[in-house]
Amino acid sequence: MAIVKMSKFELVVFAEQRAKILKALQKFKEVNFVDIKLHDENGEIDKDAVEGVTKYVNNEELTHIDERLYQLNNAISLIKKYDERKTRLRDIIHGNENYTFDTLSKKALDYDWKKVSSELNSIGVQYSQIKSEISKKYAHYDEIELWERLDVNPKELKSLKKVNTFLGTIPIKLKGNFIEGISELDKTYYEELRISKDEVYYLVISSNDENEKEKLSEIFRNNSFSVENLDIDEVPREYKVKLQKEIEELKKQKRKLKSQIKTYSEDLNDLQAVYEYLQNKKMRIVESEKLAQTENTVLIKGWIPEEKIEEFEKIVKSEADNNYYLKVTEADKNDETVPIKLKNGKVATVFENLTGMYAYPRYNEIDPTPLFTPFYILFFGMMGADVGYGLVLLLATIFVLKVVNLSSQMRKSVKFFFYLSFSVIFWGLLYGSYFGATIPGMWRLVDPASQYNDLLIGSIVFGVVHIFVGLAIKAYMLIRDGKSLEAVYDVLFWYMALIGGMLFLIFKLMNLSAVVANVSMWVMIAGMAGIVLTGGREAKGVGAKLGGGLYSLYGISSYVGDFVSYSRLMALGLSGGFIASAINMIAGMIGGNWFGMIFIPVILIAGHLFNMFLSFLGAYVHTSRLMYVEYFGKFYEGGGKPFKDFRTENKYINLDD
Repeated sequence: MAIVKMSKFELVVFAEQRAKILKALQKFKEVNFVDIKLHDENGEIDKDAVEGVTKYVNNEELTHIDERLYQLNNAISLIKKYDERKTRLRDIIHGNENYTFDTLSKKALDYDWKKVSSELNSIGVQYSQIKSEISKKYAHYDEIELWERLDVNPKELKSLKKVNTFLGTIPIKLKGNFIEGISELDKTYYEELRISKDEVYYLVISSNDENEKEKLSEIFRNNSFSVENLDIDEVPREYKVKLQKEIEELKKQKRKLKSQIKTYSEDLNDLQAVYEYLQNKKMRIVESEKLAQTENTVLIKGWIPEEKIEEFEKIVKSEADNNYYLKVTEADKNDETVPIKLKNGKVATVFENLTGMYAYPRYNEIDPTPLFTPFYILFFGMMGADVGYGLVLLLATIFVLKVVNLSSQMRKSVKFFFYLSFSVIFWGLLYGSYFGATIPGMWRLVDPASQYNDLLIGSIVFGVVHIFVGLAIKAYMLIRDGKSLEAVYDVLFWYMALIGGMLFLIFKLMNLSAVVANVSMWVMIAGMAGIVLTGGREAKGVGAKLGGGLYSLYGISSYVGDFVSYSRLMALGLSGGFIASAINMIAGMIGGNWFGMIFIPVILIAGHLFNMFLSFLGAYVHTSRLMYVEYFGKFYEGGGKPFKDFRTENKYINLDD
């Protein structure tokens, strides 16, 4: 239950063995490559670089595989869009297909994915073209429909030689002025064809007479007449019918192509498997660019877990036919470049994501996961406390874990809530809450509705214990690193000040033992004096040291704030319980007649599910906050770089080791 010990390796193999070695190491998985730098930040050749050594680059192969992935992705997206199986419950339960690294490679070799993806891409192009053509036809149809009342061929109108013809629109607000002006022209005919929301459509036929043309032009200008070019060779109504037939024909072709796409549904899983195979292959190419090479050899540097060295050496020896050079060295504890891999027990493992969300530890720190897991489970249950809600969460997670085929990451997430459900049930029993109701005669430790002061005190006590454990961990880390005096300065003095202060207040205000009150007062004073004298020890000069010490002592106010923060343990537990009670009350109020009885199940199920979601979401967020702010702030810094397995994160398949 700690940070996995790492070793750094340097491996030299012949250039022709590179691809084979990388594929074997990807199957091995637990290797994190180091980017070999041959130039410094200014682009200058590194002083440690060896003449004749260059970076390995393969842009051509990378471009080729990106094209293949693009083609496969298009094919997969096309099938998924019209795959009618995607909503079936049995397919959701079945989940992603399971593969080993070897079976995945075999699938890519045996399945004719190039032919299938090429066919699908061709169909997809045709389908997109037809969709685009249909959209254009509809747009054209809408345009022609505006001139539907025109009962002559627009092309024939343009061919008239003794008159000028115009089709156009004016803003509707200028209609009166336009009619008034054009009506005064003796040799001009106009016809109103359509009135829309903003415009009026006209056909205008006018004499070629120069005087008439000039007057008409002025009317057009004054009324914002916009000439439209209706470029068709048929009467608009007849042309519309023709367009409708063309659209229907295109729709038939579209349906035919859609049916063709559906015939490839059974290929979906195979295409997805090949996609994941190529993603891993692409990763090998990308990681290759971290390597260095000479004319005949390749240099590989990286990190591996110390416990995997023997297995790693066997793989290298097997794949390189004993023609290799390998050097393995133990990682320096203070080396900040060491990638971090966590290893925990069955329960704590599922809480590692919470550590990753905050920050991975540095190599010389400790893994905080097992140190916060018990508190997280305890606090989450206290905030969501209800037997009914806990049982629903427990049964739901058991069902998913037993029935649904999950990826390893999803299985971790479901197990996370599985373990939390027990705490929710436990605290629900202590509160006597069963879907927000109480069962007469059933034992409970505390009544949240009336004993909220006791709950508040209990929450603060949990907070004190939580924070003091954090300080104890800090003391352990300082002593481990040979800084025993700093453990006294930064932990023991704070224990004395805080514990002494709390005991003094309790015994003084409650008129308990005067001896204990006096002793705790002097312990508090001694702790505060120690903080003042040592808190600014890094500063130069007596005044600066004293000022730093006083400022450190001022930090006691932040501890008070931290303790108060734990009141949320009580507050969220109460709020969830009160909302659940309110839902039960509403259901009871409408249950007086048969009509109300119909809605009672709906109100109870929907209401409690919604409250359960809010309760668990609030518990997740606020418990995480207590860990990250109040707890981690006492001993944990983080900043480590996570160890990245030599595998891609699979989207479509479950890749087993």
